[in-house]
Amino acid sequence: MQKEQLTRLGVVLSILLFGGKLHAGLRADSTAVLSDALNSLLDVFSYTAIHISVMLQEKAPDANHPFGHRRAEPLAGFIIAIFAAILGATIIKEAGFGFFEAHHANRDPLALIVMSISIVMKVGMGFAYHIAWSKSQSMALRASFVDSCNDALASLVALVGLILGRFWDDIAGLLIGGWILFSGIRVGLEAIGYLMGKVPTEEMMEKIREATMEIPGVSAFNDLRAHFVGDRIHVEIHIEVDDTLSLRKAHDVSMAVRYRLQDLREINRAFIHIDPVTLWLDPVPLRDKM
Repeated sequence: MQKEQLTRLGVVLSILLFGGKLHAGLRADSTAVLSDALNSLLDVFSYTAIHISVMLQEKAPDANHPFGHRRAEPLAGFIIAIFAAILGATIIKEAGFGFFEAHHANRDPLALIVMSISIVMKVGMGFAYHIAWSKSQSMALRASFVDSCNDALASLVALVGLILGRFWDDIAGLLIGGWILFSGIRVGLEAIGYLMGKVPTEEMMEKIREATMEIPGVSAFNDLRAHFVGDRIHVEIHIEVDDTLSLRKAHDVSMAVRYRLQDLREINRAFIHIDPVTLWLDPVPLRDKM
């Protein structure tokens, strides 16, 4: 619910900022402020995509999506990354051309106030997204946090341009445009990793191994594989149990492993295969051979 509220707030805030910046940019005849207004207009579309993805991700599995809709948020993160890259490239281009153009912007008080308010609001939203992301590890919220930071920096560039003039505005635009472009590429590559089913970190794999071996009746395991499906992990593992156990008891052990693994917040599904072994003939667990 918190994610839906934050993303909905992002859409509303972007609409308000677009209207305010557009009016202020026309009054001040500022290319920088008008460019930032365009950035806010792009935010309307990107945050709308995020809001839709958050609602989709929370939907239960259905006949067409038996493993749920967990890829929705990484997809939204990828969309934001594209917008961030476009914004960064646009700022770099405008800043580069600005060295060869006359600057006609005036220090309109309303424009200064609007840009200052924009910076404060975006910083505040950034903090809210960061706090929510640290609790949920949501890809969409992390992308929203990065985007809010980018927007605050872009607005700062426009404000500096109004106060100091073209030369410093162009230098700051080149530096910050490069940073925004880099952050967009970084978020985009991360989102692609989630969408393509990348392998979890070694730390996460070790948590899976330890959780598996906590279950009584599991003597060892092999063929451990895990990958991301959206922002959550699917695990496939073969557990080794005593071949003298009854079928029901072996099944109970496998279900205990499944429930234990799915108790981990990062894991969405665990698929367990039972390997019956004669323990007295194989005293060295296969885990030690991995």
